[in-house]
Amino acid sequence: MDDLQRNQTTAQQAQSLEEWEVNALRDHELHSSRYFQLLESRRRLPVSLRRQEFLDVYHNSQIILVSGETGSGKTTQIPQFVLFDEWASGKKVACTQPRRLATTAVATRTAAELDVPLGEEVGYSVRFEKKLSRMTRLKYMTDGLLLSEASRDRNFSAYSCIIIDEAHERTLNTDLLMALLKMATSRRSCLKVVIMSATLNVEKIQSYFPGAATFEIPGKVHPVEIHYLSDSTPRYCYCAITVVQHIHENMDDGDILLFLPTSGDIEMVCSILRKRYDEGLKVLPLYSALSRAKQQEIFEDSEYRKCIVATNVAETSITIDGIVYVVGEYLHNFFPWKVGIDKSATDSGLEIRPVYNPRLRMSSVLTCPISKASAKQRAGRAGRTQPGICFRLYTGQTHDTCFIPSAPPGILEGELASQILLLKVMGFESVGTFDFLDPPHPEVYLCGLQDLCAMGYIDDRGTITPKGRIAARLSVHPKWLNAFMEGQKNGCLREMIDLAAISSTQHPIFSRPPPARFAADIAHQRFACPLSDHISQLNALHAYESAMKTNNRLPISQWCFDAFLNRRALSEVVRIRDQLLTSLQQELSYTKEICGFEDAEYDTHIRKTLARSFFYQCALKHPDPFATIYKTVHEGHTAGIHPESALTSERQEWIVYSEFVSSGIPYLQTVTAVDPAWLIDLDFFQDDSLPKTENGDFKQPLVKKSLDKARKKNDSVEEDLISFEELDLNATWYTASNCGAIQIMLSR
Repeated sequence: MDDLQRNQTTAQQAQSLEEWEVNALRDHELHSSRYFQLLESRRRLPVSLRRQEFLDVYHNSQIILVSGETGSGKTTQIPQFVLFDEWASGKKVACTQPRRLATTAVATRTAAELDVPLGEEVGYSVRFEKKLSRMTRLKYMTDGLLLSEASRDRNFSAYSCIIIDEAHERTLNTDLLMALLKMATSRRSCLKVVIMSATLNVEKIQSYFPGAATFEIPGKVHPVEIHYLSDSTPRYCYCAITVVQHIHENMDDGDILLFLPTSGDIEMVCSILRKRYDEGLKVLPLYSALSRAKQQEIFEDSEYRKCIVATNVAETSITIDGIVYVVGEYLHNFFPWKVGIDKSATDSGLEIRPVYNPRLRMSSVLTCPISKASAKQRAGRAGRTQPGICFRLYTGQTHDTCFIPSAPPGILEGELASQILLLKVMGFESVGTFDFLDPPHPEVYLCGLQDLCAMGYIDDRGTITPKGRIAARLSVHPKWLNAFMEGQKNGCLREMIDLAAISSTQHPIFSRPPPARFAADIAHQRFACPLSDHISQLNALHAYESAMKTNNRLPISQWCFDAFLNRRALSEVVRIRDQLLTSLQQELSYTKEICGFEDAEYDTHIRKTLARSFFYQCALKHPDPFATIYKTVHEGHTAGIHPESALTSERQEWIVYSEFVSSGIPYLQTVTAVDPAWLIDLDFFQDDSLPKTENGDFKQPLVKKSLDKARKKNDSVEEDLISFEELDLNATWYTASNCGAIQIMLSR
C-alpha cells in the first residue's frame, strides 16, 4: 500500500495487492480462505471489468455521476476502488446510505470482502450506534450523520472523497448534502464527490453540478425475466400468498423475495405461509422495526428454500444471495406464466410514503404506488447470483401509465424546521434562497420559520438565538431543548430526557401485532395514565428498566413479549438517553435533582413542563360534552384523539400533542391533558397573538373564553394569597396546621 499514489493508482496495481496471500491492509496478515472465494465472485461483477475506466474518470474529475444496473456491484466495489486510490491521502472515504439497515449491511459485506474486522479499516456510523476506530479509512454512514458532521465542518476536512449512494431516493438529507458538497468542492479542489444510483437522473444532476463527469456501467450479472398480470385485484396480500405457493410447489429451487407495504401485512402473510408449510419453506420477515438478530437471519444459510417478506428496506443496497424470485401485489387468479428459470422475486407495486402538509402541520403515512425507478430496483433483487424472475402483481399498463418515473424528493414532502435551524447555524441566513436541487415550496419555509420563532430559536428578524445554537447541536429534534430547560425548573429533567429518547426511536415502544391487537391493548393498561400518554410511555420505560434489574426468573425478552413492549425500541431508548445525558452535561448546567415517584405532584410537574414546552401544539375540546373532537388553538384544524391513546374516554378541555397525523382520519397522537392556567402568561396566548378575522373578531372565541376564565381564576387565587399574607402571624388562632389546611384549600 505504501507504493500507491493518490490519483495515480491503476487497476493492475490494486488487483495485484488484492491477489496477494497476505492482506495489505492488515500489516501483512494472511488472507482467509473465504476472502479468495469472495474475490473470485467480485471479479465477475460488471463494475470490476471496468475498474481502470472508472479510475481514469475519477483521476481527471472532481465530481463523478455513476449510473449502472442493479446488481452491477456499484455499492460494494466503487468504495473499494476509491479506498485504494485515496489510501496515500491519509484521509477517510465516506459512503452514505439513506437507511440504517443498508448502512450496516453494506459495511459488513465490504469488511468481509476486504478481510478486515468490522469497525477497524471498514466501519459504519448510524444514529446512536457506530463501529469505528482510529484505523477506519472507509466509513459507511447514513446521510443524516454526515449532515450532522457538516454542521461542524462545512469543508468535510476529514474526507478525501465522499460517495453518495442511492441518490435516486432523494431524501431530504441527501438533497441538503448535495448542496453543501457543491459548495465544499468549490472551496476544496482536492475533495472528490461520487454520486451513484441505478436509476439516476443524470441530466438533472449534471445540470446542478456543472462540469461533472459521468460513468455508466452497462449490463447485469444475470438476466431477469419480468411478468405482469393480465388483470389486477386489490386483495394483494392473499394474491401474493398464492404466487408464493405457486413458485414453491411448481418452480425450480431458488429463494423468494416478496415486497409488501407495511409491517402488519408482512406479519400476517408470514403467519399464513408458516401454517401452510411447516417444512420446506423458511419464511422470514424483514422490516426496520425488527431486532438486529432477526434481520441478520435473512443472510444465514438454510437447508430449506427461503421466502423473505420485506418492505422497501430490501429495495436497495442489500444483497441477499440466492434470491431468484421477486413478487409484488395485484394478481389474477390464474398463472399464465410459463417459466423455466431458476430464481425470482415478487413485487406488489406498493410502498409506504410519509407526506407532510404545511398548512395543517400534519404528517401522513400513505400507501402509494411505487415509481418506475423503484420497480426497476425491486426487479434487480433477482438475478444477482443466477438468472431470475420478477412477478409484478400489476398489469403492464399500470406500470406504463400509472407509475411516476421516480418518487418525489423528500424535500418536497417533509417539514423543514430542523434543516432551517441547521443551515442558520452553518451561517446561511437567507435560507429561502439556498441552492437546493429542487427548492421546496415557500409555504414550507414559512411554517418552519414560524415554528422556530415560537420555540425561541430565531428572533423576529430570522436571526438564530443562542438557545437555537444549542438546540441545533442536540442529537434529538431541536424542539426538545425547551422541554429540557423547563424540566430543569420543575425538577423533571430526567423525565424529559426519557421522553425525548422515546420520540427519537424509529418505532413505538408499545407493540400491537395485528393478530393480537386486543390482547396488546389489555396488556398496555397496566402502564396507562388517564391524563397523559407521555406518562404512560414513561411508566413502560421505568417498568422495563426495573425488570432488567430485578427480574431474574423470567428472561427480559419474555417479559417484553408478555407485556407487548418492543424490546429493541426500549433498548434503543436507553442508549439514546445515555448519550443525551452526556451531551446535556456539556450544553446545560445539568442537575440530577428530580421529583421522585413519591412526590404527590410528580405527574403534575411533568404535565406542566410538557404544556409550557409544546404550547404551540395545543388543542381545545369541542364544547359538546359528548364530543371527542379537538381544534388546534392557532390554526383551528379539527382532529380526534388517536384511538390508541389512554385519553380517548376522557373529556379534558385542553391538551398538548406530539404529532398531528392522518391515516384517513386526522388524529392528535401522544397527548397530555393540561391546565390553561399554566399557559396564560405566555406571549403565544395573549390577545394580540390569537388569530383574528378581517373584522378583528377572534377566530376561535372559545379559546379566548377559556383563557379569560383561567386568568380570572388565577387572579382570584392571587388575591386570596395576598390577603392571607396580610394576616397577623402573632394571632392566637393561627397555627401551622391551619396554614397547611388553608394552603391545600387555596390550591384547589
